[in-house]
Amino acid sequence: MSSPFIRTAVTAKTTLMRAAGRPGAKKGGSTSLNGDARNDLIKKVLFDAPARPPVRMSSEDMTRHETIERAWKLVRQQHKQEQAAGLARKFEMMRKANAELEATSPLLFKHSQTKERNAVFPRQLRTLTDTPPKQIWNYREATKA
Repeated sequence: MSSPFIRTAVTAKTTLMRAAGRPGAKKGGSTSLNGDARNDLIKKVLFDAPARPPVRMSSEDMTRHETIERAWKLVRQQHKQEQAAGLARKFEMMRKANAELEATSPLLFKHSQTKERNAVFPRQLRTLTDTPPKQIWNYREATKA
């Protein structure tokens, strides 16, 4: 019996040989990597779609369409501005908190700015999210393992 590793290595080798092309093999035919004409057909069907004719609208429909597009752009712009303003407020508050911590205790400020090498994942390195997790982390079970 052969090991799965050897079978994988042989399969990878034959795939690379097919992709590179064997000396003395027939030229022409399919241009796909593994020499299968079906891949070319699938690529043609998926990626070589004919151009669609433009949608014809009356002037009234075009006016409605442009109005809706402008309104949607305004909504997106307002949303981006609100998000940028919120991030700016958060950054400013973080900067003020750091300045206050530095004035209060330079040692604590220094430790807060350095990264801990042996940090425990859920406690110190939790990914920041907008919503709380659905399942609360159980620290007692994590320390037993």
